[in-house]
Amino acid sequence: MYPTTEENEMGRLRWPLVVLMALGALVGCSSAEQNGADLTTDSHAVAPSESGDTAQSTTKPGPLAPRQVVRTADVDIEVDDVAAAEDAVRRVSVAAGGFLQQVNSRAASTTLVARVPAGKLDQVLVEISQLGRVTSRDVRAEDVTDQLVDTGSRIESQRASVQRLRELMQRATTVDEIVSIESELTSRETELDALERRRAALSGQVEMATLTVSLDRPSTAPDEDTGFLAGLSGGWRALSATGAFLLTALGAVLPFAATLAAPAAATWLLVRRRAALRRPTS
Repeated sequence: MYPTTEENEMGRLRWPLVVLMALGALVGCSSAEQNGADLTTDSHAVAPSESGDTAQSTTKPGPLAPRQVVRTADVDIEVDDVAAAEDAVRRVSVAAGGFLQQVNSRAASTTLVARVPAGKLDQVLVEISQLGRVTSRDVRAEDVTDQLVDTGSRIESQRASVQRLRELMQRATTVDEIVSIESELTSRETELDALERRRAALSGQVEMATLTVSLDRPSTAPDEDTGFLAGLSGGWRALSATGAFLLTALGAVLPFAATLAAPAAATWLLVRRRAALRRPTS
């Protein structure tokens, strides 16, 4: 049985359709591979930026260390009762967590040196200023951060040097080596102790501020009197002063007058006698 015309047409169209479907499948596979490669490339491109951000965040500098400051203050106050004001300064200093370091008392004034926590210095100044009339006030601050850092570095270096010398001491075999190393070790240990004391002193000054308070009674000037009695009193004082001046001058001149009186009298008598001898006798 021979194929019909329609079957012949379907046979001719079947192979082009198969070829088109095969080409479509190949194109789809290549697109998928390309997309996968693009995704892989993108992931590799993103990774360095993320690692860079992480590295940048880990290398950010930390916050600056607080500055180490030594604070001192001087205040002069006029008070009516010096003893009561002295007790008040003592109470305020102790209440703030400090203490009195030195007290110098005189007849009408007292000077106190107090150590108070640096953070409470301003509060202590306000309370003490209420004891009387403030005539002078001076507050100073000195930054010693660099000094403390330098001293700390020198201490670490000196400690390492001392440790090396101690190790050399253990390995020394002769008396000369032991004596030489021991002398150098003593010198460096002494310098290390001095550096540690200096750092401790600076740290103490940073923690505790120094406050010097001078307490004085108010100065009273006498009122000037006016009127007749005041003038009479002033004139009498002037007369007394003038008389005292004249008497003082007379007392100063009198020794010279007494010394010159005898020669002057002798000279006067001699001149008078010669004049008498020259007169003609009648």
